[in-house]
Amino acid sequence: MGPTVKLDLTTILEATGELQHFLDLGAARLRAEGPLPEEASEELIFSMADELEEHLRAMRDRQGSASIGDLRVWTRTWIDGRQEALAQKQLQGGERG
Repeated sequence: MGPTVKLDLTTILEATGELQHFLDLGAARLRAEGPLPEEASEELIFSMADELEEHLRAMRDRQGSASIGDLRVWTRTWIDGRQEALAQKQLQGGERG
């Protein structure tokens, strides 16, 4: 088994140009949840970061390596999927989903 490299999600998001898209998704999720205590808001954002990191790690493991272009595509695909799911949830359940 090869060495494990810890992903630095902030660096990946900055390098791929996806940081603002991730932050926009986080803001949309927070709006959809309605008013939350600060701790719950932070937990939601950290859980999103954990999900994205797991997704990137799984994609890299499946492919065996990852270029910055791969990371950009995988990140954008994940963000787009979460945005679509959020939009569907809002359509089905109103603003609070």
